[in-house]
Amino acid sequence: MRRISFLLFLATSVFLSGCGGGGGSSPQGGGSNKLFLAVKATTPTFTATVSALGAPKMKSTLASSPTFTDQAMNLAFQLLRDYSYPADEGKVDMTNIYKVLFEAGGYLDNAKTICSPIATTTEAISPYAFSDVMIQDYDCGGTRAESGGYGSSVAYREDSGTGDKFMLASYKWAPDPTSQIAIGAIQTQFNDTTKDVELTFAQTVLYPMSLSTPTNGFATRTYIKGNSDTHAFELKIAMANPWGAPTSIVGKGISQGVGNYFLMRDGSNYYCLPAGVTETDLRSIAPTISALVSANCASYVTDVDTLTPYDATQIPNYLDLASFNSGTAGTPVKYLMFP
Repeated sequence: MRRISFLLFLATSVFLSGCGGGGGSSPQGGGSNKLFLAVKATTPTFTATVSALGAPKMKSTLASSPTFTDQAMNLAFQLLRDYSYPADEGKVDMTNIYKVLFEAGGYLDNAKTICSPIATTTEAISPYAFSDVMIQDYDCGGTRAESGGYGSSVAYREDSGTGDKFMLASYKWAPDPTSQIAIGAIQTQFNDTTKDVELTFAQTVLYPMSLSTPTNGFATRTYIKGNSDTHAFELKIAMANPWGAPTSIVGKGISQGVGNYFLMRDGSNYYCLPAGVTETDLRSIAPTISALVSANCASYVTDVDTLTPYDATQIPNYLDLASFNSGTAGTPVKYLMFP
């Protein structure tokens, strides 16, 4: 088996409709996509009400929509807006966590079909080492080249005793190589029986015209841990454009069910939100301070305060694609490179 001491969480995604594209769809999306469904049942999903006709448009900076009074809630909506395929295809872009997981979640379902045994190895697998990488064993790996500029690599292990499934995948989505290159990595632990799910991923999109001096593009980081049956969760999400000081949010609570609430924090601003909150609600909500958090969320304050938000040093910046093509075929590191 293979011990991975640290992982790149580089970044893929975020091709915004307001910047000239919708991000494209990877052939990997779809199928049973258990990871996608498990995360949707674990974390909040915000129903679109105002912007149902299309993805919100952002241009050179991550700017608030004119009718969003709060930047943190704007980010929360962008990343956690509900996504269902095919109804939301073309409306929700790759800033969205659920869109990313729909596209990437198929890797977990299909890992066994591209996996070959790999030897026990401990090694650094990328130029980036992030503090919340899950140290896991993997015993098989594989790569898959796909048409249209797509590619993926995966390392995988399934524990027959506990039912835990462990996966690390890297992927490249470049449906239009002249205007977009999106790259990233995702690491997960998931159990079909207990319904526990944990994942961390990062992603970035680069526009080739600016690869030498990357000023156009977006980077995101995400960490989620919870249970799809109880809907209890904690999360960390952040986004930067370009790779400067991010808008960074942490949260904890119960994401579904009448009478349940969750608490989000952006710096010293706190937002107590009821399960089922919609885009309209997010557009009008005002933050409060720790001492004034509603009784509905008071029990989460201490835990939310202990969650350390992602900062600028943890947002992946520009990385040459060549860095993902330096593996040696047949060795474990190759399975975390692009084919």
